[in-house]
Amino acid sequence: MRGATDEHAQKVTGIIQQEIIDIVFEVLKKLGQCTSRSQFSMEWLGREESYYRSIQSKGRRASVEAQLNLVSRLRALGMTFSRSEEYPTLIKLGNRYLELYGQCLDTLLNSAQTNAVKLDCGEGELIQ
Repeated sequence: MRGATDEHAQKVTGIIQQEIIDIVFEVLKKLGQCTSRSQFSMEWLGREESYYRSIQSKGRRASVEAQLNLVSRLRALGMTFSRSEEYPTLIKLGNRYLELYGQCLDTLLNSAQTNAVKLDCGEGELIQ
């Protein structure tokens, strides 16, 4: 019974991770900062151009490395833009990037914590 519960929790965590990636893509697209899945893959996830399309079509979650690339880029641009005193539009964009950064980081850390607990209990497997 516990195995089924753990499997369900892992599946939910994977769905949440993918959902935040999808949300970020849609927000960036809406903001005009990203025009295609290919661009998102290369410029935001640090992957080849077909990466995001591939994980979407296969129902897979983004790799930890791709998630870290996204978090890093959102933070770096968010910090830079939010400090732009002369351009209110950039400040607003930077603040939105920092919001997305926070959401992505929370999701990533929650996943890492869940996996660490499972490993401590001897129930998990090494992931990526």
